[in-house]
Amino acid sequence: MYIDLTEDSESEGPARIPNPRFFPRIGSFPHRSLPSSVSLKRKSDIELESTSVSSFDSPVPQSNSSSSSSNNNNNANHNGIAYSHPVKRISAPFTPSPAPEGISVVIPSPSDQLKREIGSAELISDAELTGLSEKYYPTDAHERRAIKGAYPTARKTNRSVVPLHINNPGPFLTEKGRRPVHELLCESLRKKLASIKGPAVTVRPADEKLLAKLTAGFEFVNEYKLREGVTPIDKDFLGGCGCSVVCSPDRCSCLSKEEHSDEQIIPYKRAADDPRFLVLSPEFMGRISMIYECNSLCGCNEKCWNRVIEQGRRVRLEIFHTGRRGFGLRSPDFIRAGQFIDLYLGEVITIKKADEREKIANARNASSYLFELDFHVNDDDIKDDDIYVVDGCNYGAATRFINHSCNPNCKMFTVSRTHGDRYIYDLAFFALRDIASGTELTFDYNPTFKKVDKLDPNAVPCLCGEPNCRGQLWPNNRKKAR
Repeated sequence: MYIDLTEDSESEGPARIPNPRFFPRIGSFPHRSLPSSVSLKRKSDIELESTSVSSFDSPVPQSNSSSSSSNNNNNANHNGIAYSHPVKRISAPFTPSPAPEGISVVIPSPSDQLKREIGSAELISDAELTGLSEKYYPTDAHERRAIKGAYPTARKTNRSVVPLHINNPGPFLTEKGRRPVHELLCESLRKKLASIKGPAVTVRPADEKLLAKLTAGFEFVNEYKLREGVTPIDKDFLGGCGCSVVCSPDRCSCLSKEEHSDEQIIPYKRAADDPRFLVLSPEFMGRISMIYECNSLCGCNEKCWNRVIEQGRRVRLEIFHTGRRGFGLRSPDFIRAGQFIDLYLGEVITIKKADEREKIANARNASSYLFELDFHVNDDDIKDDDIYVVDGCNYGAATRFINHSCNPNCKMFTVSRTHGDRYIYDLAFFALRDIASGTELTFDYNPTFKKVDKLDPNAVPCLCGEPNCRGQLWPNNRKKAR
């Protein structure tokens, strides 16, 4: 076996002569034969090869006496080499059999570059080459690389000693024709109010600037905005009545029935002063019951008497500032007892998300606009953790500005237009009595709360000013929808 380490060497000395031990003995492989013919122009190559082989004084195989005497002409020496077989010239070298026993290694001398590296290398003691050496085995390599790629540290400046130079105002403040910010906010508010469906919703002119600033990040919407985690029931589980054209109150299947009776609960009736208006009956306003209206799957038409919510708001509304109780809502129109006013709208979120928002509002000492859709919690197998919550803080209707009163003139009722869905339904405001034009609209945020002798210092105070004022609302800001 022959190993030549000089092939990769960069030595600048003269080329080395190959080791003669690498070449096999030509006559020792009688089983190999050479090609029978070769072109004349390759003859010199064969002769050169045979000459180089003989120059290494390799042993020459000799044939026996009988064969040498009889085949003297055929086995003549060729350049001093005796062949045991007729010479057959070849045009290319053949691959030898495995090398003879023994290994020869040629160790190259170091190149000039390697000599320079060896001469400039630093001697390291064995004591330094340990796994605990931070110099050669750094454990904070990633941290140092991260520091190099990080943003530069901000300079610390003492602002109290930095002089304030006031020069001429820039073009943003001096540009001619630029409208003030409050005008842009007021214009944006008018566009938002104009997007509300139904009769006009306006703001008192003197309060427009203040409301525009307050509602800069608020959007008026015409329907619920369902957020992540809120899934309405599949339409395959919804249904309607089989009435034709106009529903019959006696047989409409959309209406609920009295407990332990087949008698239908009819929520609406014609107004006494104007039969064009449908209002809640006095009997129904005394109930804690859900209104079940007809929907698009019913056989009746859109003018059905049992589609009050679907027909939409029919009164104008105005937002105004009340003073210490903030903004309120009123109507320039006369509102009849039992008349539908408007829906409470907003984002429909999960109870878990509502808890997070309520904590944030309490930490900021901000108002809460959360209403739980918990009407079926006590009646069915729905748990408190499964209910949804309507949040009117950032998205909602004009009813977001209705204030509380311990002697309210409005009441919130739950209305279902998708009878199979017990999780999502409407929150509608109806007038409890006749309301004169320009009277503030109010409702009781917590109608089940009773007056107590000693007020809770942590409770939300009540500012309605009514003779029967309870003095406080509830320990938390979340409103119930029952």
